[in-house]
Amino acid sequence: MTIGLVKESMDLESRVALVPDDVALITQKGVEVLVQNSAGANSGYSNEAYESVGAKIVDSKTAWGQDLVVKCKEPLEHEYPLLKEKATLFSYLDLAYQKSLCEVFIDKKITSICTETIAGPKNDYPILAPMSVVAGRLAAHLIQHYLLALEHVKGFMGKGVMLGGLSGAQRAKIVVIGGGVVGMESAKVLSQMGAKVTILELDYAKLQNHPYYHLYDLEVLSVNEANIIQALNGAVGLVGAVLVTASQTPKVILRKHLKYMQKQGVVVDVACDLGGCIETIHQTSHSNPVYVEEDLLHYGVPNMPGIVAKTSSTAYSHASVPYLLYYLEHGLKGFLTANTKIVANTLGGLSAYNGYITQEGIAKAFNLAFKSPLEILKEL
Repeated sequence: MTIGLVKESMDLESRVALVPDDVALITQKGVEVLVQNSAGANSGYSNEAYESVGAKIVDSKTAWGQDLVVKCKEPLEHEYPLLKEKATLFSYLDLAYQKSLCEVFIDKKITSICTETIAGPKNDYPILAPMSVVAGRLAAHLIQHYLLALEHVKGFMGKGVMLGGLSGAQRAKIVVIGGGVVGMESAKVLSQMGAKVTILELDYAKLQNHPYYHLYDLEVLSVNEANIIQALNGAVGLVGAVLVTASQTPKVILRKHLKYMQKQGVVVDVACDLGGCIETIHQTSHSNPVYVEEDLLHYGVPNMPGIVAKTSSTAYSHASVPYLLYYLEHGLKGFLTANTKIVANTLGGLSAYNGYITQEGIAKAFNLAFKSPLEILKEL
C-alpha cells in the first residue's frame, strides 16, 4: 500500500498530519509515502526533511490519488474530485456538520476513519485529546487577547480588561461550558492568568475528583437555568467546550443568556466545528476570526490548533501514527477489532464504508444510507 500525505488547504491551516520522524517509522516498514509538495512547510518541515526519511515529494493529484490518504482536517469542496474511488481517508472529519462530504463518501465508496472518534484503550480519545489540549489553552489566550482595548472589529473596541486584575481592581469573571479536556485545559490557563473561573458541567460531581479542581481556584456548577444565569452575570468571557462525539453539539447557552454578560465581553466556542454550544456562534476563519453579536465579540474558528502548527502537528502525528501503523500491518478488519494496550476501541472511528455512512447519528441527521460497523465487520 502507498500513503498519500496531502497538504491542508483550510484557511491558515498550517498543520501536517505526519511529521518526518513518524514518516520514518512507516517507510521502515516498507510502505511508500508520497508527500504533497510543501505539505509540511508551514509546520517547519521541508521537502528535504521528508525525503531524508524515505518519502517521495509529489504533486497534489498524485498524493490524493493513493489508496490511503492521510491529513489533519476534512477535505474541502474543491478537493472532493481529488479523492480516489474506494480510497481510505484517515483524518479528523467532523462529519456531523458535513453533509456534502458524507454524500461524496457514499458516491465514491470511500472508507473513512474519523480519528477524532477513535475511543482508544482508555476511552479517552487519544488522537483527539492532544488537539483538545491545544484548543483549550488557546481559547484562554484568545479571551485575554480580545479583551484588550484594541479595535478587533471596525468600530468595536475590546473591553480593556486584564484577566488577573490588580490591587484595587477585580479579577475578570470567565465562564467555561463543559468540563472535558478542552474545558479543563482552558479553565486551568485562565486561572493561571488570574481569572475567576466558573465551569458549568452536566456531570459536575466527576470534576470534584479532577486534579485541576484541587490545584486551581475553580468553581464548578451543574448545568441548569439558574446556574447559567448566576455564572454569566457580570462575566466578561465565555468559552464553549462541549463535545458530543459524532453528533452536532447541543445549544447550551442561548441568546437570552448572553444579556447577563458585560458588554464588550468575549465569546469563544471551541465546539463551533460541530455547530457550537452557544446559540449565537457561527463559523469564522483565521483570516476573519471575529464578529459582534449582542455587544459581544464572537470567535468561531473551527481549526484553532492550525495557528500553532509546529506544536499541533507534532502532537497529532505522534498520537495517530501507532493507529496508522496498526492499520497498515493488519488491514481494515484487524484495525477495527484491535485490542492491544496501545491500539483498541477503534470501531467508532469508522464513519463511512462502501457506499454507507456507519455512524448512525450522522446518517439519521442527513437522511443518508446507514450500515452499522458491526455489519461491516461481518462483510470483511
